[in-house]
Amino acid sequence: MIMPEVLPVIIGLLVLLLIGAAAALVLLLRQGRGRQMDSSLQLMQQQINHLSDQQEIRLDKVGAQVSGSIQQMTANLNERLHQHQVLTQEVQKAMTERLESAGKTIGDVKGQLGQLSQATQNILQVGGEVRKLQDILQSPKLRGGLGEWSLENLLAEVLPAPHYQLQYTFTTGNKVDALVRLGQGSVSIDAKFPLPNFMALLEAGEESVRAKYRRAFLKDVCRRIDEIADKYILPEEGTLDFALMYIPAENVYYETTVAPAGGEVDINSYARQRKVFLVSPNTLYSYLMTIAAGLKGLQIERNARLIYEQLAHLGSELELFVADYALVGKHLGNARAKYDEAGKKLDHFSMRLQNLDSDPAQSGATQNS
Repeated sequence: MIMPEVLPVIIGLLVLLLIGAAAALVLLLRQGRGRQMDSSLQLMQQQINHLSDQQEIRLDKVGAQVSGSIQQMTANLNERLHQHQVLTQEVQKAMTERLESAGKTIGDVKGQLGQLSQATQNILQVGGEVRKLQDILQSPKLRGGLGEWSLENLLAEVLPAPHYQLQYTFTTGNKVDALVRLGQGSVSIDAKFPLPNFMALLEAGEESVRAKYRRAFLKDVCRRIDEIADKYILPEEGTLDFALMYIPAENVYYETTVAPAGGEVDINSYARQRKVFLVSPNTLYSYLMTIAAGLKGLQIERNARLIYEQLAHLGSELELFVADYALVGKHLGNARAKYDEAGKKLDHFSMRLQNLDSDPAQSGATQNS
């Protein structure tokens, strides 16, 4: 097979050979003479014809090779075009799938953005409701009611109803939120919600401002502790020598009981001095569970004492029954003896009757004699 690059060279060589042959023929025509010229011309003509035939054969071969090369190139080009077409289709398919996936992803992102927008609106709504709740809690009476409601739910959840009383009034006229009755005495529990300075403490930005509101907040807590200690620890009315201050918010309780910074009041030490223990919903629940366990122990002790008393009563009744049983046994013994004696007399009487029936004459003689 002749390569396409060699074909122009071969054609050029053929052209040069034809030009050379023509030039030789012209030269011979000018120099030749007579027959010699004719014979030379004939010979030249034959050579030219032979050369022409060979060139035609070569040209046919070259044409066939060129045609085969062109066909091969066409087939290769068609194959490459087919491969390129298949590759293009695959690329288009992949691009279509990626575009569909991207469209789906964009749709999901839009949906998530919608959900995020809804969640943001919900958060803003909750924030507004929290703000409203804060505004509501600005009223001391409402804060007190919230604390009492929370305390009532905890007590009802853990303790039996007979062991606590809500809004108990002492003889002094002071009314405590709850009074828990134990075996050794009662424990006063009062709900306190020192909120205003606490909210100001949370909203303060600078540390100096925070320290100012924290000191004011701790003073509020100390005043509540003094109020509980003075009003609700009354051993002369059956209370124990301590009381509980219920703080219904865990964050307020934490801020109250954290370790104090320099210069601040140690609320925990102050509360212990006044015998007032600070509790939150979680810690009060633990206290109440302990109290409930103690109440169960007291109930078990009362039940055991009642069972012992009932057993003692049964013992006394058993002694009376034993005495009565012995008396009945004695009477039965006497009756048995009388019964045996009567039986013997009956046997003797029966024998006499039998003797009379068997010998009436003897009986008569016996009677005469």
